[in-house]
Amino acid sequence: MSPDRIRERLRLHAFRAAALAAACAAPASADVIAWDLNRAIPTTLDGLYIKVDTQQSTTSAGTGLPGWDINPYGSSSLNFFASSTAPNPASTYVRTQTSGGPSNLALGVVVGPSSTYVNSTTAVITSAGVGSNGWTLNAINYVGFRFHNNTTNTINYGYAAVQVGATVTERSLLKVAYENSGAAIAVGAEAGPYDPCSAGNPALVVGSNALGFNQLSAADLDPGCGLVLHKANVFRFTATTDGEYSFSTCAGTQDTRMALMSACQGGTTYACNDNCTGGSGSTIVRTLAANEVVFLAVGAASPSSSLASPTTIVVSPPPLLACATSQVLAFGDNAYDNAVATQNQTVKNSITNGTTTIYKGTWFRFVPTVTGDYTFSLCGSVNDTRIAIGTQCPGVGSRFESLAYNDDACPCTSGCGSPTQSSFSSRLNSTNSGIPLNQPLFAGQTYYVLIGGYSATTQPTSGTLVIDGPPQVPACPGDLDGDGSVNGVDLGIILGNWDTANPISDLNGDGATNGLDLGILLGGWGSCPA
Repeated sequence: MSPDRIRERLRLHAFRAAALAAACAAPASADVIAWDLNRAIPTTLDGLYIKVDTQQSTTSAGTGLPGWDINPYGSSSLNFFASSTAPNPASTYVRTQTSGGPSNLALGVVVGPSSTYVNSTTAVITSAGVGSNGWTLNAINYVGFRFHNNTTNTINYGYAAVQVGATVTERSLLKVAYENSGAAIAVGAEAGPYDPCSAGNPALVVGSNALGFNQLSAADLDPGCGLVLHKANVFRFTATTDGEYSFSTCAGTQDTRMALMSACQGGTTYACNDNCTGGSGSTIVRTLAANEVVFLAVGAASPSSSLASPTTIVVSPPPLLACATSQVLAFGDNAYDNAVATQNQTVKNSITNGTTTIYKGTWFRFVPTVTGDYTFSLCGSVNDTRIAIGTQCPGVGSRFESLAYNDDACPCTSGCGSPTQSSFSSRLNSTNSGIPLNQPLFAGQTYYVLIGGYSATTQPTSGTLVIDGPPQVPACPGDLDGDGSVNGVDLGIILGNWDTANPISDLNGDGATNGLDLGILLGGWGSCPA
């Protein structure tokens, strides 16, 4: 053990010894167990359930964590609740005042057998930012508690550090510490500095991560790229698939800095960022291999600033390859068949942000050449269909943010063989089973269309997708993939459809892809007109 570490241990033990002497001497075997949670306290009535002795936590209902001990919660306030179910004590939280709920305790206050406790649902901070029993906004608050240690079958005493931001909904549980022998504990004893490599630090996942930030004892970090990350917290991320990932705090208003590293300490720094374009957040984009582990450090931009807790970090996965490289749709009739499709895709299916699944989906792209109102109809389809349209390919494992979605509606002019066929239209704003296409489509914009089945057991769907709307005036007829230029990719599409009637490559509409179409493509070679 290094001399610095020995001195730190001696200092901490001296602190503990002095506190315990004030509350009765502790047994010789006493030891403080400290646990870094750094977890956001959800703004829900369920809250954050903690089982102290096993260092477990969950944001689901309390039955999801048997034997839980404490629970900070509240959708419009910050409350505390304690389990009253045996073997937990019926009253848990320390209070040092004559009324109200748990108190914000000062460093060094002793929590032990002679302390006063209350099992309370009284809010310590209200939605108006009013605190009771010493609780304050923009501060680290400490709450003491007692609990039944299921592992040792003893009553133990501990404390938790709760960071509260500028509003009552900005809060997280930073740390829990307890004395495992049954002796008293002083608030702050053996809290120790923030450990960027602690197994208790929250991990990042694909999507939006509302993370507790330890601004109590986190150190500044210089990752060697010309930026200092003040009071930096470090989060582990494991890539789920090959591809380009982005890490971002751009959606927030906090002035952050970030660094992406190969290790929690002492590794290679891959990239740093200070500001998003037009914002004070930060963002990093990097290509990762499946199962590759990286560490994202996030800190404040100035020494005097502290980041709110929780802070939201959005991890965007690589775009779904099947969508990004999908077949281009023609205006008019498009035959489709998803007999070989296997992918199930989650989609936004309602204006109230609901979600459903399109099973065995097949992706397509459509680029209108004229701005106007369009109709997409699956006419004469086999089996029960679903259809969705949007402007962005979803990331791997994330949902498709649909502009329009439909399950059961069919305004096909040729009639419908089944009421379970699907369509949407910016002219026929059906509200059946989804989101109506209540907006025009814009010339030159790529729209991604997903067609699939109603259920996991649905047989493969097939039929015709009919796209109707304003007459199309091809500004760049050889640009078959809609990328803004006529090049080798478009030539490959022509050659791949040679001697077929595929409407995508039949540029002159004579029913065949041949030398005439090749001549049209070569005549427009290069960038399309602006």
